[in-house]
Amino acid sequence: MSSYDVRAPVVVGVSRSAKSHGAVDWAADAASRRGRSLCLVHAQEWPAGAAPKDRHDSPDQVWASHFRATGQSLLDDLREATAKRVPGLEITTRLLDGRPTAVLRDVAEEASLLVVGAHRVSGPGEAVTFGRIGPALVGHPPCPVVLALEPTREEARSGPVMVGVDGSVASVPAVLFAFEEAAAWGTELLAVQVRRPRHGDRPQDLQESLPGVSEALAGCREKFPQVVVREEVVLGNPPVKLAETAAEARCLVVGSRGVGGFRGMILGSTSRTLSHMAPCPLVVVPREAE
Repeated sequence: MSSYDVRAPVVVGVSRSAKSHGAVDWAADAASRRGRSLCLVHAQEWPAGAAPKDRHDSPDQVWASHFRATGQSLLDDLREATAKRVPGLEITTRLLDGRPTAVLRDVAEEASLLVVGAHRVSGPGEAVTFGRIGPALVGHPPCPVVLALEPTREEARSGPVMVGVDGSVASVPAVLFAFEEAAAWGTELLAVQVRRPRHGDRPQDLQESLPGVSEALAGCREKFPQVVVREEVVLGNPPVKLAETAAEARCLVVGSRGVGGFRGMILGSTSRTLSHMAPCPLVVVPREAE
């Protein structure tokens, strides 16, 4: 079974970067649709030698108070804007000291979902960067991690939820999450299996692989009969083909560990490739607890 509480808050890491706004919007919508509260977390990394002192009238303490007040102001502004956009959503804030990666790993222990922001970088193929925080978090927290990329096209907001499947036990939580997301948004689910090309492949070989995809979805189909499902099997490099297929997706859901073409997709070099190619929010779901 899962090692995180699905009833826990949706947590989003925020900063003064513009990409935080997209992450907060994604997290707020997820919390609202799933009936969860939203927690905005801002990690303040103190400059070297700038830790607060005991004396409240010292220059260092005055600076420290201002430093904290600035961080709290950021959280208050985001909370107010989010409350207006999603009325009725329960929103809390946490201002914590420490390196953002370490702070978010800690708060993820009590989250149902952890969301961090991302932005596109101008260049060939509209590259994507999640900075140093996103990749450092993936594969570590017990809850799903969302690398939230703001869509550039309105149609992507209404596109299908896409999930990468490989038939392994480790992919089961990702499939379940994808069905839950599709049901929450009332949208279609696209299940894609990527097979690396083999010598002698024939076009019909792809069709022969579809029953394996259907088998991976069987249990969730019964649980979410309202979700319309499409299945595809494609040949190629897993991250490249997933990114290409997810061009119009609302989000791309993958497991944190798989077999065959997906082994190491999240924890190794392939995941770094996917992180820089994802055309939509990337959701990484951890494997079930042993």
